[in-house]
Amino acid sequence: KYPEPGKVKTRLAKTVGDKEAAKLYRDLVEKNLKVIMSLHQRNICDLVIVYDPPEKREDIKSWLSLSCEYLPQRGEGLSERLMYAFGEAFQKGGKRVMALGSDTLGLTADIIQQGFEALYSNDVVVGPAEDGGYYLIGLSHFQPKLFEGISWSTSEVLPQTYKAISNLRLSYQTLCQLGDLDEMKIVPTLS
Repeated sequence: KYPEPGKVKTRLAKTVGDKEAAKLYRDLVEKNLKVIMSLHQRNICDLVIVYDPPEKREDIKSWLSLSCEYLPQRGEGLSERLMYAFGEAFQKGGKRVMALGSDTLGLTADIIQQGFEALYSNDVVVGPAEDGGYYLIGLSHFQPKLFEGISWSTSEVLPQTYKAISNLRLSYQTLCQLGDLDEMKIVPTLS
């Protein structure tokens, strides 16, 4: 998403305000894109920015300044949007395709590379998030039914995804768990 105050990280904004939430989101997106670009520059992966809202294409291209494909999100809800993005990637010749959240904390090139390697011998790879969702999902072939019936933005996303994987009889590998930028967490320090 384009980092417009009041349009991104609304849960976080309740604590830090719209402007600060948008700034934190923007900084994290830029950090994670640097990680992905390090793999892209070594020809480990191609990069496609799937963005929203569609009318912000030029603003997003100007902000990110990356020479890659920019694809607007299409569909009602996250299920349809993921189906569309994966469908487009496989239709264009992708062999192993991953979708990554833009607001993941602790994302590294090694984690992404492990995901791609897992797709050599598995149908699905999942990077679980602390909130019960996932920060990464990858497929070795198009599986649109994997995204049906998921209660997005709830703690049920991951369990429902694993159930769909089982029902579709797909093999999978799970990566390490990471957090995302949704709420301010106060961590006590020991003096």
